[in-house]
Amino acid sequence: MDSQLIITKESKANLATTWKIYKSHWKTFLSLTGFLVLAYVIYIILDSILSIVGLAPIMYSDYEYVGTGALLAAFFIRTPIYLIYSISTALLTTLFTVVPVLYFRNQEVITWKVPYKELRKNFKRYLLAGFLYSICLVIGYLLCVVPGIAISFIGPAYVNKIVCSDLPIVKAFSSSFQAVFKSPNLWSYIGMTILAALLYFILTVCSCGIGSIITFPLLSIYSIHLAYNKGIIN
Repeated sequence: MDSQLIITKESKANLATTWKIYKSHWKTFLSLTGFLVLAYVIYIILDSILSIVGLAPIMYSDYEYVGTGALLAAFFIRTPIYLIYSISTALLTTLFTVVPVLYFRNQEVITWKVPYKELRKNFKRYLLAGFLYSICLVIGYLLCVVPGIAISFIGPAYVNKIVCSDLPIVKAFSSSFQAVFKSPNLWSYIGMTILAALLYFILTVCSCGIGSIITFPLLSIYSIHLAYNKGIIN
């Protein structure tokens, strides 16, 4: 790969550089989207089979209540399948951020197989890191929303530390929080992140969600690049 095609982390994070990085990785991001769709299809098929064979009936059958016992049975049967599906989709979604992290770290185009190899090699670390972040995020939003919003901003820095360092997960989380909220560029970082998220939201809604196939990878790339520009990640 021609070195001129590689965008360095020191270059300015804007739409032009973000688009260039996306163009060199569109196959990688498309494969991630494909696996997300596949996971959803498998989940729906399994759930439908459970309903059809009667192991996990839906709440209403011919508009009649099926009974508390049947609903409890459906809950306990469906829950493990739902948890596996949720964990799988969460990890796959995280890989959208892992790709630009690896790109800026390795200074090379990340082919579609690389993220899965990375996930397989560090599966336990990624799983526990995601669990910690999710729990903190939920608790944060339950505590008057503001703490949850604050935790949302540390996502790019946290993923970078999980991928690029050997820091313990809790230490990676706390140091990411400090890197963001003790940064002299905090408010410009937050402002640009909000603008990028708003643009992503508008384009996704206007395209009836289909545009997220492109806009979500663009947001992931920009978030990581911006964090480098603002000194959040070094």
